[in-house]
Amino acid sequence: MVVYKTVQGVERGLKILETINEIGSRATCHQISVITGIHRTTVRRYLETLVALNYIQRSADDTFFYLSPNVRKLSDGYRHESVHSPKTLELMNELTAHVMWPADLSTFKLDSMLVIESTHRSSRLSLTTSMIGKRLPMLMTASGKAYLANCSDKQRKYILDILKNGTALDARLAGDETYLNRVLAETRCKGYGQNSGEWGDYSKIASIAVPVYVQGELFGSLNIIFHRSYMSPDEAAEKFYGYMLDKARLIGESLRT
Repeated sequence: MVVYKTVQGVERGLKILETINEIGSRATCHQISVITGIHRTTVRRYLETLVALNYIQRSADDTFFYLSPNVRKLSDGYRHESVHSPKTLELMNELTAHVMWPADLSTFKLDSMLVIESTHRSSRLSLTTSMIGKRLPMLMTASGKAYLANCSDKQRKYILDILKNGTALDARLAGDETYLNRVLAETRCKGYGQNSGEWGDYSKIASIAVPVYVQGELFGSLNIIFHRSYMSPDEAAEKFYGYMLDKARLIGESLRT
């Protein structure tokens, strides 16, 4: 097979778009340069090109840059097996409005939970504005634990075999029978998955998650994410578990085909 070199210009252009998306709004040339490591003059040339192509827009004083509606065309051809409806996001926004904290809807993909919908962008308490498309480790996150505890024995064995033989963050944990048995038993007993700082990338946050079913089949997990310093997973569950279960049921109904 012929191996082709990557095109640096494409890599840089996409990295700049990703960075503007992560900043959320009012991104400056200096900010983008610092985050991407691309020289400021080079960043400016890319910004001018992206403005000309109508993928980003600039403020009247030429200081700030932000994504234009045209970037949505880049994902128009994307099709995920979940293809959720506008009602799904509406229900998730209701959840976030009730609990104040952001929520994610994820489903199993390859060796982790793939976030397919999120309210981080609309939550003032979020630590990030971009979660859609991120992968959550199966054994370090509430979403992964909730899914593993509620999937079939056959699928669980399949997932754990993948983790044990792969390079995923939780590969070591997948081979720890004591840990697995404890986590699965705890999750089933409580009715929700939980984590509190186990995932190094997000050591300051905690989360609880409940399973989402579509027409009786396990689809994925619905979580809420909050600061560890604010409350523990059990405290969050005491306040919001019942409400989350109700929203998970309604979201499952919204996902029916």
